[in-house]
Amino acid sequence: MSKTIFDVDETSTTYFEEGDKEFTLTKVQDTAPVLDNNKKEFNSGINNPTDGMFGRKVASIPLVVWQNWMKETNGAVRSDPVLLAKYLNDPDNKYFRTHNSRV
Repeated sequence: MSKTIFDVDETSTTYFEEGDKEFTLTKVQDTAPVLDNNKKEFNSGINNPTDGMFGRKVASIPLVVWQNWMKETNGAVRSDPVLLAKYLNDPDNKYFRTHNSRV
C-alpha cells in the first residue's frame, strides 16, 4: 500500500508499506521547471555581469538533488565550498548551471 503523506512546494513524499515493521519513504520532484529556467538564464546571459553586489549566480539546484548531495556527503556539501564546486563543475550536473564559468 502506498500513499502520499507530504506534498510541499515542488516535492511530494510517498509512504510505501513493505511489511509489518518496514516502510520506505520516497521523495520526488518535477525538476523540469528548475532545469528549464536554468537553461533560459544560461542562454540569456543574465548572469554575466560581475559588478553586482553579490557576484554571479552560477546554478539552481532542485531540492531533491540537493538533499541527495547532502545525504551522499553527510552534510559536508553545505559547508565545504570546494566540495560544492566539485559537484557544480561535474559535466553530469551541467543542467543545474546558469552561467558557463567554473566554480
